[in-house]
Amino acid sequence: MSTMLTRPTAILIFSLVFLNLYLFHRLIRQPVVPLSPTIVPTPSPAAAEIQEIHLPAQITTTTEDPTTLFPTTTLATITTHPHNTHTHTTHIHPQPTTHSIPHKLWQKTGSKGLSPQAESWISTWTTLNPHLRHEVLTDSSGLAYVETNFRPIWPEIADLYTSLSVPILRADLLRLLILYIDGGIWSDLDVSCEVPISQWPIPPAANVVVGIEFDGWQFASWTVLSTPGNNHIYHAIEYVAGRLEALAQENNVTVGEVTMEMIPDVVDVTGPQAITMAFLETISESVGRRVGKDEVEGLGEGGVLLGDVLVLPQASFAALQGGMPTGQGEYLVSHHYAGSWKNEVGGEEGVKEVEEEEDGDEEVVIVVEGEDGDGDGNGNGVEKDERIRVWYAMLYMITFTCQLFVKQSCTSSTRQLTRPLLLTSHRNYRRRCVSLRGDLVPDENHPILIQEQS
Repeated sequence: MSTMLTRPTAILIFSLVFLNLYLFHRLIRQPVVPLSPTIVPTPSPAAAEIQEIHLPAQITTTTEDPTTLFPTTTLATITTHPHNTHTHTTHIHPQPTTHSIPHKLWQKTGSKGLSPQAESWISTWTTLNPHLRHEVLTDSSGLAYVETNFRPIWPEIADLYTSLSVPILRADLLRLLILYIDGGIWSDLDVSCEVPISQWPIPPAANVVVGIEFDGWQFASWTVLSTPGNNHIYHAIEYVAGRLEALAQENNVTVGEVTMEMIPDVVDVTGPQAITMAFLETISESVGRRVGKDEVEGLGEGGVLLGDVLVLPQASFAALQGGMPTGQGEYLVSHHYAGSWKNEVGGEEGVKEVEEEEDGDEEVVIVVEGEDGDGDGNGNGVEKDERIRVWYAMLYMITFTCQLFVKQSCTSSTRQLTRPLLLTSHRNYRRRCVSLRGDLVPDENHPILIQEQS
């Protein structure tokens, strides 16, 4: 049509800008690796005074399980870490003599135990990997694990863990603590194994294995593999501890008094983004140069080995969330997003489902605790998750309506102006929705695109 539609066009453009600002609420805060231009490799830490903890200076352990990813004989030495800003306590720091990711799966359930669905996903691991050693921790056994393994060697971290009152923060930290002490495979309960671990493309030089998440460069935290005593995991623990302390200081509370309402985004503090930032820092130190997100974007089959960290492409650990990409190798695991930490109780105690019943003039509120969907402390959060997804679906329809308006009612110049806004809205919608549940995200066969008319 003619330029008579100046006002509707202006309203449309304003609406699209507002929509993009809303969808970009979390995306615009992408982290920048805080590294200096010149990276000097960290010198080897000095040997510690052994009498500080009553352990031998060298411990040789050999697993009796022959079915490991690679040989698992390790030598453990007691060392200090002068670069540690949180503690100067002596730590056991195993030094693998060979590539030695133990063939052991670690998982954690919430207070309600394993759901039938979680058990079915666990069965995919045990069926495809019959020799896999498997351990599921509960709240109490997780606490006992931390007290037993960290109280003697890193009491500050033990205190930090026990003081946390938000279950998802505990669960995220426990993941790192287990991998640091025992190594092996951490996987959330809502992750299924698609390919036997023995067939995963892990080169002998890899001591840590991560996969790209749905956003194209961030590391997924639902499945992580590591050797015991790994420096990358150690630094991730330090990084998370620092983020928690900073968060507490910002709110003028202790770490134990931090609540979900004080956390801008859990992924920034203890989740995938925190792990990504910590790993990129230690990778940069190990290779002697700055390593950023550009080196892990657009990975093909086999991924990339950065130092001793193997970064697998999106298809490996996040195929469902990435639209089932091709040309990136096999789909190794599937993350089903059975749970979400986005609920008031942090997930581990279950979901509060509020039902209102009328009893005369009196309103009765019934609180029912539901099972944790994935058991990793993330909780279920089904109702809130559904509401958020419905809201994003509404935004999707608004964008689609704007597309029709632009195609049918606007001039060519206006279409050219609004096309980038519509495309950005579509991409942001996909990225935000896929972080909630991957099953309602429009696939590539139904994108919102402005088809220019000749």
